[in-house]
Amino acid sequence: MPFPFEETIVRSIFDVVNRAAFLKSATVFLGSFLPWIIGIFLIISILASKSFKLEFYYFSLASLSVILSRGIIAEVIQNFACVQRPFEVFNMSPVIDSAFKTGMPSGHMALLTPLALTFLIMNKRQGLIASIAVFLAGFARVAAGVHWISDVLAGIAVGIISFLIIKAILPKKLSDVPANEMDDKSQVV
Repeated sequence: MPFPFEETIVRSIFDVVNRAAFLKSATVFLGSFLPWIIGIFLIISILASKSFKLEFYYFSLASLSVILSRGIIAEVIQNFACVQRPFEVFNMSPVIDSAFKTGMPSGHMALLTPLALTFLIMNKRQGLIASIAVFLAGFARVAAGVHWISDVLAGIAVGIISFLIIKAILPKKLSDVPANEMDDKSQVV
């Protein structure tokens, strides 16, 4: 069950979104399509690298972090957590289609957070933009009645922890890349 204050907050946001067609459309876009845009943009940014070592490092960091966070940790927690989703508690149709298993932690946030963190170490400006986009996607999933705020925060925590674990495990071979290539990487659009 969510925290006591969450039910009131999520219900209020959900009701506002359901009153306006524009807000429903924005919620669907931010909660369903923005995650795809973030992923595609990360792949393009990685492939735009002038260094195969950097491409391989960033791709490995993002992929392994996502596998650990979304594919392993979030799945294990979801198999043991029995938290009803907001649309089930409110007995309403969600704005975004969702699986009927528990949403604790948010799988989307567990997946998107390592991607945003990878962007952040590649390029701070892109990382900030990706982080804002991840926040908007998480908020949209709350507004759609698919997740509680605590689900989203738990997904973010799982994503951060997984990213830090994988970053600590991956070999630090970037020292072999010439400094001018590293500078070029920070300018990738």
